Amino acid sequence: MLWGEVKSLIKQMFNSYPMRKVGFITGIIIGVAILAFGFFNTIFAFFCGIIGLYIGSRFEEGDDLVDKTLKAIENSVPERFRYWKYFN
Repeated sequence: MLWGEVKSLIKQMFNSYPMRKVGFITGIIIGVAILAFGFFNTIFAFFCGIIGLYIGSRFEEGDDLVDKTLKAIENSVPERFRYWKYFN
């Protein structure tokens, strides 16, 4: 009896507030990851995921990340070290 009421309350809450479902599921996943892998390993994995999300979104927008990265390296390398093939 009590379980049925709790179940209907949860269904009503998720139908009324759909973003709460996303937050709830995300919280469960983060909690399980912290318990399974540890806090700092989980933070590192999420940090790597955010970097991957950023790089993927830049590729989808049509940015040429390889060329921009090589140009940034070329601009940051001192003149005396520019003997590599790309920098000549």
